[in-house]
Amino acid sequence: MSSAAQRGFTLIELLVGLTLLGLVVVALGGGLRIGLTGADRVTTRAADLDQLRGVHAFLRERIAAARPIRWPDDRGRSVIAFDGRADRLAFVTDMPAYPDVGGLYKLVIERAGADLVLARALTEGRVPGFDGASSVRDVIARDVGVVRFSYFGSVGARGEPIWHDTWTAAQSLPDLVRIEFGDRQSKGPVWPTIVIAPRLGEQPR
Repeated sequence: MSSAAQRGFTLIELLVGLTLLGLVVVALGGGLRIGLTGADRVTTRAADLDQLRGVHAFLRERIAAARPIRWPDDRGRSVIAFDGRADRLAFVTDMPAYPDVGGLYKLVIERAGADLVLARALTEGRVPGFDGASSVRDVIARDVGVVRFSYFGSVGARGEPIWHDTWTAAQSLPDLVRIEFGDRQSKGPVWPTIVIAPRLGEQPR
């Protein structure tokens, strides 16, 4: 056997081999890290979409089922139990039996910080006002940014139906309720505008 064959690897060859091995390990680690980051993003995106769909479905069902109950306002006039403002929506609707006791509820939907909050209280529909509708408060959507409510309909008997920033002390439910999300700096999901039509007519008096 020749002396060249018995010599083995030189120090330079060994260093070059170790360097190449290190580069391969770094490349594999980077690819794995990118893959895990992508998987995390997909999982987060799916969770955001599930939350969005759930909240949209809840808002649509509850607002569509708004009850046109009448009660006296602070001046003794008979008005619809619906208090719509640009930053807050309060109304009376039916709630399913799960997870709470089913029945008629006063609901208040408003923004608290960057979150969307729902306050609710069981009611018989006879006591006017929504100040007491805060016995239970839940965050139904996090990081939604600014929330704006608007209402479409005719306020007077002869008025043309238009969009309004408020709908309070009215004689009927609005034809449409629009909820807009925007002007946000967070990295959460983009919430699209939703429009809901209350479907219940006025109850007999």
